[in-house]
Amino acid sequence: MAKFTYDVVIIGSGASGTTVAFEAQAAGLKVAIVEERSWGGTCVLRGCDPKKVLVGAAEARNLSTRLRGKGIKQAATISWTDLMAFKETFVEDVPESRLESFQNAGIETFFGPASFQDVNTLQVGDDLLTAKKIVIATGATPSTLQVEGQEYIQTSDDFLSLEKLPDSVVFIGGGYISFEFASIVQATGREVHVIHHNSTPLKKFDPDFVAALVSSMKEEGVHFHFDTDITKIEKNGEKLHLQGKNGFSLNTDLIIGATGRKPNIDHLSLEKASIDYTKKGIVVNEKLQTPNNPHIYACGDVADTKGSPLTPVVSLEAALVAKNILGGDEKVDYPAIPSVVFTSPKLASIGISIEEAKAAPEKYQIKQHDTTNWYTYKRTNESIALAKIIEDRKTGQIKGAHFLSEEADYMINYIALLIKANLTLADLQSVIFAYPSPASDLTAFN
Repeated sequence: MAKFTYDVVIIGSGASGTTVAFEAQAAGLKVAIVEERSWGGTCVLRGCDPKKVLVGAAEARNLSTRLRGKGIKQAATISWTDLMAFKETFVEDVPESRLESFQNAGIETFFGPASFQDVNTLQVGDDLLTAKKIVIATGATPSTLQVEGQEYIQTSDDFLSLEKLPDSVVFIGGGYISFEFASIVQATGREVHVIHHNSTPLKKFDPDFVAALVSSMKEEGVHFHFDTDITKIEKNGEKLHLQGKNGFSLNTDLIIGATGRKPNIDHLSLEKASIDYTKKGIVVNEKLQTPNNPHIYACGDVADTKGSPLTPVVSLEAALVAKNILGGDEKVDYPAIPSVVFTSPKLASIGISIEEAKAAPEKYQIKQHDTTNWYTYKRTNESIALAKIIEDRKTGQIKGAHFLSEEADYMINYIALLIKANLTLADLQSVIFAYPSPASDLTAFN
C-alpha cells in the first residue's frame, strides 16, 4: 500500500473542491484532490449547467408559442435527440479538461472513494494519504424514496442523460428539480405529471407566486397531484404503474424521483475521525471547520450550514475555506442570495420572505405589482408577470424581492445589486438604463 503526504487533501472535484485546490496550490502548498465519480462535480456535469441548456430550448419553444399569430407563423418544436447532443457538447470534455488542469497545476490526483482511517489519514483504493489539513467537498446525492418498487425510480442524473424522452413522465417531489424538469418535458409536448406528498410545493418561495406558477403550468398541460403519497410501483407490461393512498393510480413510461438530496457522506467513515454530522450534512463552525478537528473542513452541499445548496454559495464557502487554510481566521457571512426556479414563467426570490415581512409590519413594507400589462411583458405576450418588493420602512432600503415572470432571473439579479449596495428604489431615479428593457422597469417599481 503506497503512502503519500500532503499539506492539503481535498475530497471532491466540484465547484468547492476545485476552488480550494487551486488556491492552496497557488500559495505553494502541496495539494492532492480525490474524486470518486467524474472530474468536475455535479453542477457542470449533471446539474445546473446541463439543465440550463435544456431550459434554453424550452424558452425558445415557449416564446415562439406565445408569439404565434403575432408575427410568428409556427411554434418551434423540440428535437430531444438534437437537444441532448447539444447539451453533451457542454459536458463531454469537462472531466478530461478538469483533470488536465489539476495535473498542469501540480495538484496530484487520486480516483476512487475516500474513507477516513484516522484524523489525518484517508484511504483511496490501495493508497494512504496523510495531510495536515483535509477538506471534505463531496457534495450531495439524490435521495431515494423508500417504497415498494423503488428500483423503477430513476434520478435527476438519469433524466439529464436520457437518449430518448418517452411519451409520459412522472416526477415525484415538489421542489425546483421537479418543477424545472416538468416545464422542460411539457415544452416537448409529452404528458407530464408532478406528484408531491403535501400541498405546499416550492416551500422556500412566496406561496402566492407558487400558486400562480402551478396554475400557469396546469394551463400548459402539466398534471399536478398534491397530498399524494406513493405506496407501490410495479411494472405493468411496457408501462410503470404507480399506486398511492386513497386509490391513486397512474400509468407512465418513466418515473424520476426528485424528493430532495442528501449529503454524500456514506462512504467516508466519518466516525474514524470523530466527525459529527446531521441529516443536513457535516457539522461545522462559522469557520467551516469540524468542531472536533479544526484541521478538517467541510464546505458546499456536504456541510450543514445556513447557506442554500446553490453553486454561488458553494463558491463563497470554498473561498473562505481556502483563506482559512492559508492562515486566515474568517467566519462565513452569507449575503442576500438570489434563487431561481427555471420554469416558464420563472420564479425568483431574494432576501427576507413575505411571511417574515408580514410578521413585522412595523418594520417592513411590501410593494406588490402586477406587471403583466407593462410593455416589457406585453411585447412577448406573457400571460403572467408579478413582483413583490420588501422595503425597510425607515430607510427605504430593499430587504427582499420576489418575481414571477419570464424575466424573473434578470430582475432578481438587479435587486441583488441594490441590496448589496444598500440602495433604495428611489436611488434609481437618477440612473439611466437602456430603454425599453427589464432594467428600465426598475424605476417604475418605486
